[in-house]
Amino acid sequence: MRKRRHKKRNFLITLILIVSTISIAYALNAAGNEKESDNIANEPQNNTNNEQKEEVQEVVKNPDITVNIAATGDIMFHPSQIEGAYDASTGTYDFTNSFKEVKGIFQNADLAIANFEGTTAGDETYAYQGYPLFNAPDEALEAIKGAGFDVLSTANNHCLDTRKAGVIRTVEQINKLGMDNIGTYAKKPETRVLIKNVKGIKIAFMSYTEMVNGLEAHMDPADLDAMVNIIDETKMKEDIAYAKEQKVDLIVFYLHWGIEYSRTQSEFQEKTAEMLLNEGVDIILGSHPHVIQPAESIEINGERKFVAYSMGNFLSNQRVETLVPYGMSEEEAKYTEDGVIINIEVEKKGETGEVSIKDIKYMPLWVYKGVDENGLPEHIVYPIDDFVESEDVNQNAKSRMNRSYKDTMAQMEASN
Repeated sequence: MRKRRHKKRNFLITLILIVSTISIAYALNAAGNEKESDNIANEPQNNTNNEQKEEVQEVVKNPDITVNIAATGDIMFHPSQIEGAYDASTGTYDFTNSFKEVKGIFQNADLAIANFEGTTAGDETYAYQGYPLFNAPDEALEAIKGAGFDVLSTANNHCLDTRKAGVIRTVEQINKLGMDNIGTYAKKPETRVLIKNVKGIKIAFMSYTEMVNGLEAHMDPADLDAMVNIIDETKMKEDIAYAKEQKVDLIVFYLHWGIEYSRTQSEFQEKTAEMLLNEGVDIILGSHPHVIQPAESIEINGERKFVAYSMGNFLSNQRVETLVPYGMSEEEAKYTEDGVIINIEVEKKGETGEVSIKDIKYMPLWVYKGVDENGLPEHIVYPIDDFVESEDVNQNAKSRMNRSYKDTMAQMEASN
C-alpha cells in the first residue's frame, strides 16, 4: 500500500516538474519575441539606411538621358553614280563604296536622318536615271540603310519624278528595309507626324517641301494632298499641335526649301522658320539649295532652338567639272561639293524630365570623284578632318578639301 502511494506521489511530482518546465520555456520564448520586437521598433539607424537605399534606387531608375542625332543633307544619284555602281557580271548595283568612310558616324549615332532626293520606282516604266527625273535602283536605298540611316525625308522637288506609282514604291522600299520616311506617303496617313522613342526621349519628325517642280499637275488633287506634304502653314500648325498632344519631348522639322545654289537663306525661309520655332518646333533641318547655308542657335522663351537653313549635298555628282559646262561659274559651282554632318546632342534630365539641346557639333564633308580599278567612276564622301592630311587622297583633293572646310565652317558658325 505504501509502495503504491509512493509511486503515485512520484508521478505527481514528475508531472508538476514537466508542466513547470514547459511554462518557463514558454515565458522565456515570449520574452525573447517581445525583446526582438522592441529592438525592431527601436532601430532608427536601420530605417534610415533603408530609406537611403530606396533613394539611391530611385536615382538609378531615373538617370539623365543623352541622345545624339546625326543630320545631313541631299542624297542624290546621278547617271555617273549609277554607272559606277553597276556590276555587269551580275546585273546588280552596289553603292556601298560611296558611304564607306562615313558609315561609322551614322551607325554610332542614336538616330541618323537625311534627305533622299529622288525615287526608286523600279526599271519597268522608267529607266534608272538622274536629272531631270531621278530614279535610282533599290540598291541605293540598301546602301543608305547599311550606312546607318534611320529616317529619310522624302518630301522634295523630285519626289514626283516618277509620278504617283513612284511615290508609292519609294515609300514601300524604304519601309521594307526597316527605315522610316517622312513627307510622302503610299496612301493618306492617319497622321503626318512620325514619333520615335529614342532611348527614352520621345521625338516627333515632320517633313515638308516648298515645291515639286510643277509635277503636281500630274497628280489628282486629292492624291497630292494625301501623299505629299507641300509647305502649308495650317497643316504644319496642325502637326505641331498633334505632336504636343502626344506629349513628345522634341519636335524636328525637315524642310526642302530656299533658292538653289544661294548661300544665304531666303526671306521665305526666315519667316517660315520664325513661325515654326514660335509654335514650338525645336530643330529645323534644311535641304534643296545644294550648297551650305548658315546655321544658328536661337533662344526663345529661355529655350535653345536650332535651325540649319541648308546642309548642302551629302552625296551627288554636282561639282565644278559637271556644272561649269552647263553655264555655272566655277566660283558658284564649287560650293555644291560641300556637305556637313550636324551632330545634335539632346539631353533629358532624369530628375525633372526637362529636355534641351545640350551641344551641336559640325563635321564638314567633301565628295571625291575619281575612277576605280575597273575604270568606272566612283564617288566617295570624305569627312574632311580625317582625310585632309591623308596619303589616300591627292594634292588636288586636299586643296579642295581645305577650301570646302573653311567655307562650310564659316557658314555653320556664322550666328553661333
